[in-house]
Amino acid sequence: MSTVLTYTFNPTTVQANTRKSFTLVATNGSTPLSLNTRNAIYLAVPVGDEASDLTPNLNEISTQAPDKWRFNATNQGGEYNFIISPTQNFTINANASLVFELNNVIINPVQGNAKVVLEEFVQMTPGQTEFTIQKNEAQLSIVAQAIPSTVGRNQTTDLKWNAAKAAYVIIQPINKQVDTSGEYPTTPSQDVTPEAPQVTYSLTAWTPDQKFARDNVTVTISPPVFRKVEPQNQPPIDLDAEVKLEWNVEYAETVQLTLPQGVVPQPTSGSLEVKPQQMLVGNAESVTYTWRATGADQPVFASVEIPFNPVTIDYFRYPNFETTNTFQVQVTNGFTNVEQHYVEGGSYFKLTATGPRGPLVQYLGDYEALQIQVFLSSSNNVSPGTEVELQWQTVLATSLSLESDDGCSTPISHDQIARGKLNVTPTQSTLYTLKATDANDNIITSQLQVTVS
Repeated sequence: MSTVLTYTFNPTTVQANTRKSFTLVATNGSTPLSLNTRNAIYLAVPVGDEASDLTPNLNEISTQAPDKWRFNATNQGGEYNFIISPTQNFTINANASLVFELNNVIINPVQGNAKVVLEEFVQMTPGQTEFTIQKNEAQLSIVAQAIPSTVGRNQTTDLKWNAAKAAYVIIQPINKQVDTSGEYPTTPSQDVTPEAPQVTYSLTAWTPDQKFARDNVTVTISPPVFRKVEPQNQPPIDLDAEVKLEWNVEYAETVQLTLPQGVVPQPTSGSLEVKPQQMLVGNAESVTYTWRATGADQPVFASVEIPFNPVTIDYFRYPNFETTNTFQVQVTNGFTNVEQHYVEGGSYFKLTATGPRGPLVQYLGDYEALQIQVFLSSSNNVSPGTEVELQWQTVLATSLSLESDDGCSTPISHDQIARGKLNVTPTQSTLYTLKATDANDNIITSQLQVTVS
């Protein structure tokens, strides 16, 4: 199957046991070609140690693509290990060429021919072509790698090498003689004194008559890096909610997480169910979990903030018009404290609701403050369509409205503010909220649930 674009892949001749860069050039024909992000070009670079393989591994290969294109390694499985695709819809001009680069490709040490296969998905029918790369016999040479090339303090890397036409290899700065092919695990942070942010290993391949070839590899000793800390942008939660913390740290020797019981050691990657309420101090509106990772250089910190829904007073009132020596109270997302105070000629209750964005304070009784003293219904449990009478009593309210959780709002006439009533006919269970405002624009509310069954 022929391809829509015409391709060249160069160079076509290389020397075994070296490093090379390759250029893929895609040339359009005499007609402009429209492309979209679903189009793709796949490359299969043969990997292994055989004569028909081009490279022993893909670890150090880098790619470069023109504007509006991506050129990445792919882990989709199968023989294809690179994908080229547009990043946006556009048109290639007639006779235009696109240049893609594969850089720092290690050529394996075995003489032979390797085939790079290209499969093109530009039109309805896929197209395929292939390129033969001739690997000439290796000369005195050595190619070395460090896998991985970045580690943390006291973490190991594997030095890997392959020497051709040599008798042995010396690795510095660890002064170790090894065979011409192999691998050696080592700990870069311990190989030089004093510790350095990078360690360069020099691998020299020697012949019996003291000819040599040399390759250097550099390993970076990185401070800890937080790859993942979750949740980020957490929506507000209720006090009794749990949250799952997740994290992943690379290059760390130790990881610690601050919890209510103190600083607790953690693995470098993990998750933990926590109850943020246990971290709450006073009336703060959020808590923060902080990780501390140690390794090379200074400790590194990461944190997540967990916000809370605010504390609210659902109601604070007398149970009915006749009873003033006790009260009904419900606070959401907070903690309740009610004190009774006696004054000349009477008494009052003081509610302090503590929690996120608190404290909130309301009064009930003989105290000069905005109050909804009574809010009750003729029945709290009715059948659909049954008329229910709501009654209330307020203190110092200048305006009053009745709101329901279906979005309806009914203003209360002035003569009904201090004490009034209103008939409602719920067809489903409804939460009614009486909202009172005073002359200073203070606002309090009182909720009442009518269940329809």
